[in-house]
Amino acid sequence: MEPEAATGRAANTGPEPATETGPEPAAQAARHEASPASSRLGAVLAVLSIVLMAACLRPAATSLGPVLAEVEAAFGLQGWQAGLLTALPGAAYVVFGAVAFLVLRRLGMFRALLLCVVAIAVGLLVRVLGDSWAAFAGFTTLALAGMAMGNVVLPVYVKARFPTAQTRAVTVFMMALGLGAALPTLLTAPAADVLGGWRPGLGLWAALPVLALVVWLALRGLGPTPDLGARTPASSGARPRPITASRGVWALTLYFGLQSLHAYVQFGWAAQIYRDAGLDPVTAGLMVTIIVAGGIPGGFIAPQIVARGRHVRPVLVGYAIAAMGGYAGLLLAPTTLPWLWAVGLAVGGFSFPSALALITVRTRRPEVTARTSGFVQPVGYLLAAVGPLLLGVVLEATGSWEVPLVALLVLAGLMGLAAWIAGAPGSVDAELEPVRDADAADGVDAAAEDADVGGR
Repeated sequence: MEPEAATGRAANTGPEPATETGPEPAAQAARHEASPASSRLGAVLAVLSIVLMAACLRPAATSLGPVLAEVEAAFGLQGWQAGLLTALPGAAYVVFGAVAFLVLRRLGMFRALLLCVVAIAVGLLVRVLGDSWAAFAGFTTLALAGMAMGNVVLPVYVKARFPTAQTRAVTVFMMALGLGAALPTLLTAPAADVLGGWRPGLGLWAALPVLALVVWLALRGLGPTPDLGARTPASSGARPRPITASRGVWALTLYFGLQSLHAYVQFGWAAQIYRDAGLDPVTAGLMVTIIVAGGIPGGFIAPQIVARGRHVRPVLVGYAIAAMGGYAGLLLAPTTLPWLWAVGLAVGGFSFPSALALITVRTRRPEVTARTSGFVQPVGYLLAAVGPLLLGVVLEATGSWEVPLVALLVLAGLMGLAAWIAGAPGSVDAELEPVRDADAADGVDAAAEDADVGGR
């Protein structure tokens, strides 16, 4: 696998990626060529590390809901305390996702991901051992911090480690992410019944980051970890443009934020919408499971469509149309074919793996991938966090689901428009070409635009 990686780096128009032991990719590739068995083992461990670490990035958020009532009873929580626990994931995405790029630049790829995995493991395990609600919330926050930073850093590792196998690597990452979200939702409550309580039911998910840590350390023992590309040399007189100078980044941010808004609304309110329409709690919960489980096939299908670059924009808009169909069904006939509306929302949820895949595909160099991901995700999640709150306000003001569902229909249409813009050909790298001084900025912009149009 490493010889391929070396070839991919040589073909890259950007600077050579450095490892944490020094920028010597040619020597590194030669060492791996001399040991084919070590190279094959390294490739297997690299894929396994992606699977395990991606699966770690959701249980801290999705495992709590099925046993939230038991946690409330155990700690005697008031309503605001339970509400705070459910709001922590969104806050963690915004706060810790925003500093993930700085952590990556300071610690390097290996230590940054090591920090993420350790934080998740310690947080998931220790939070179930104490008798204090403050300790439970604190260690949940620690796990969510590792999860939020891993959201930003892990796609960069995928980009750097498999430069010539992007489609397969991103597909593996997204499928593992979907499983890591769906399985805790489905299995935490049954596991709590079998194991004797909510504490072991929640604590068992700490096994995932522990396994990921073992594999990550074993992979490190075989050689250095690919890292970010070097910065533009200061001697050239050039300076990098800010990430906000890219129109593509703003389009990706809007698309990511809107699809996250829909996901948060569905996870938080879909069951209540079904129950208010007349479904029993079990059936309503099953509908939500259908919506969440859509992340598994979506994690397989969506990244491949984005990475192959064929009919990307119409497909992305199609996901938004499916979501609009789901909301329209909930508005007009929620109990007639409830599973069909859930399937529509699940297909609309394919927008999440598509948005993450676009971050990887629309960037060439790992450092640009990191900067883009470090901006798009926190800002997008900040937009998403407002959605459920405003929906609750509108619901209380109107007393019915009619106005909120119409609003969600409109927002799904806006998501389709954002998807069309974000799915346009071109790369963020071209928009961020360094400039020598402020007076030259307009000329560089024009050149980047010309290159982009030519590439289309």
